[in-house]
Amino acid sequence: MMQVRAKLRIGIAAVIGLVVVGVLGFQLAEADEFQSKGDQESFCEAATPLDLQNSHDMTITEKGHVLEELSKLAPEGIHGEFDSLHSWYDHRHAEDEEDAREASFAIGEFIEMSCDDINIGGVRASRD
Repeated sequence: MMQVRAKLRIGIAAVIGLVVVGVLGFQLAEADEFQSKGDQESFCEAATPLDLQNSHDMTITEKGHVLEELSKLAPEGIHGEFDSLHSWYDHRHAEDEEDAREASFAIGEFIEMSCDDINIGGVRASRD
């Protein structure tokens, strides 16, 4: 009888754990989503200058301004990446360069996944 109760408790704990993980996973997925299609369209319109076809003549300062605007329009879940990249743009320290590169790739991937017509260039190839 004790073994049945122990197994029942373990089973209940496992189910509760799965529900909690599912809810947290759903909330994290939702954090990377736009509130509306209009929000996504505004974000993609602001990201257009970063497309490979448009960005070759942009200065680092101009790119920084575009990223600043995008961070205002982006969903909450990607804000940390924008913060890391902005921090590096403001204070370029060699020890922060790898974090900035990772943030840049994450933002590039997010833009490409969110905006069908935008190709950042090198984002997909750098992850392979």
